[in-house]
Amino acid sequence: MARLGPLAFLVLALGTVAVGAGAFGMLSQAATLDAVVSAELAPIHGELRSIAPALARAHDEALEAARTKLAASIHNASRALLAAAAVALALAAGAFAVARRSVRALARSEARYRAAFENAAIGIAHVGLDGRWLRVNRRYAEILGYTEDELCALRFQDMTHPEDVGENEAHGRRLVTGEDETYTVEKRYLRRDGRATWVNLTVALVRDGAGRPRSFISVAEPIDRRKAVEDELRDALRARDEFLAVASHELRTPLTSLRLQLEGLKLAAARGAASPERIAASSGAALRQQARLARLVDELLDVSRLDRGELRIAPREADLAEVVRVAAERLGDAASRAGSTVRLELPDAMPARIDPDEVERAVGHVLANALKYGAGKPVDVELERRGEAGLLVVRDRGIGVDPSVRERIFDRFERAVSPRNFGGLGLGLFVARRVIEAHGGRIAVEDSAGEGATFRIELPLAGPVALEGDARASASAG
Repeated sequence: MARLGPLAFLVLALGTVAVGAGAFGMLSQAATLDAVVSAELAPIHGELRSIAPALARAHDEALEAARTKLAASIHNASRALLAAAAVALALAAGAFAVARRSVRALARSEARYRAAFENAAIGIAHVGLDGRWLRVNRRYAEILGYTEDELCALRFQDMTHPEDVGENEAHGRRLVTGEDETYTVEKRYLRRDGRATWVNLTVALVRDGAGRPRSFISVAEPIDRRKAVEDELRDALRARDEFLAVASHELRTPLTSLRLQLEGLKLAAARGAASPERIAASSGAALRQQARLARLVDELLDVSRLDRGELRIAPREADLAEVVRVAAERLGDAASRAGSTVRLELPDAMPARIDPDEVERAVGHVLANALKYGAGKPVDVELERRGEAGLLVVRDRGIGVDPSVRERIFDRFERAVSPRNFGGLGLGLFVARRVIEAHGGRIAVEDSAGEGATFRIELPLAGPVALEGDARASASAG
């Protein structure tokens, strides 16, 4: 029945009504005719029987034949009426079946839509033309930190970041006027807890049957994580640009000084004024700049090597106290130029299983940092045994370290203060931490209440492998 189509269904219904009406009319006419015959011919038939019996019999026979024919007509009309009634009932049953299937299909479609709406992994909402939330799914409510009922009592303007409201309303007006079919923007909502959250919002206009704007449908996808990654990338790019600027300055400074020393020496030689004393002084200055340049290049190579995971330590039996003493002696000239003294308080010996070259390099970076930020004041270096570890304390009396940057200063290219005030690539402490951690140790910094900074380095004396074994044993015991 459903396949006949609405027009065929209407034609059958009208035909059934016509047949039924015709049959009903035939029955009505037959009943009327029978009544007329009985009322009008009965007196005449009585008189005819008394006057001409033979004619009366003939009349009776003709009347009986007419009645038989009328009965047949009544029977046929009754059958037609019953058939019409049966067809009408069939049509009604078919119409009911079609309607029931349509209602069930509509209910299934509504159930699927509701399930998709309510269980979608992204936020979906119907929004009135005035901005009022008409219907929201559970995910949209979770994104904003409200319940669904609470949202339906508000407008989207109430929880949109003030800086984004104007743009959203302008997009909505263009949808209503037909200038745009949809729009997609990244916007900020203000959650119930006051925190701003980023979403990628796509909005389309819903129209009624007459084409008039009825409401908006909005789809929101949270992008806080992506925004955080973008911020990190921007910070990394900014740090890279700052590093390149600082690195170019730091590398250019010794190169410029070296060039000036060599040019001066060349000019003096050309004039015949290059005395041995002047040659020695110029050569010494040039060598210092060359050493500084080499140190900067080594730091860059260290970072590249660490990023590739190529830091390989070769622990062996060594004297940790002697390693610290050598690191301090190598910075003697730097301490003199800074106007500082390095005061050592070391035991006669402290046997340890370490890579002495790498540890010396790490200690040297920490001492160089103390001399840079504590110039003009003494730097104290103390080494003592603490259980199964050696504790090295480097204390300066410089500008100190702000608590907000204590962890960050151990990252690459990071400093406690602006590079405009203090030179360097911001790599020394990063390299030092990686070397110390490769030995199974740790490094931390403390502020000494406005009297400088204190760095504490703890190294396991038995070596990194033994420390890892102790850690596994502790974990098992726990």
